[in-house]
Amino acid sequence: MINALIERWRPETHTFHFPVGECAVTLEDVAMILGLPTNGLPVTGPTMSCFEAMEAECLHQFGVAPRKADCRGSFIKLTWFRGLKDRIVLTDDIHIQMYVKCHIMSAFMVSSAPSSSSPGPTIS
Repeated sequence: MINALIERWRPETHTFHFPVGECAVTLEDVAMILGLPTNGLPVTGPTMSCFEAMEAECLHQFGVAPRKADCRGSFIKLTWFRGLKDRIVLTDDIHIQMYVKCHIMSAFMVSSAPSSSSPGPTIS
């Protein structure tokens, strides 16, 4: 099923294309998949300011933690998520959930990064 969804994902529109139409992933979908609460105060900045906190969260979510070389400040590099996703074997629900979390993190990081094809601001 995961492979079928990946094949139908269109990164240019950030939607899945099905025979019956397009389907977008909503914030509520991501909250349900990742188990994030949707009530309470908004998070407006990095919440993990130290490597140890990030390491603990990754161990909890993925069963493995990045090395310090896989991080830049309080951010995990995209290559770590891609590498982890490539190594996950879809043998049970836990591994499928880990794979989906890695895919969502990768998709989010790519879609929130500035495009290299778009020109930056110009000063005249």
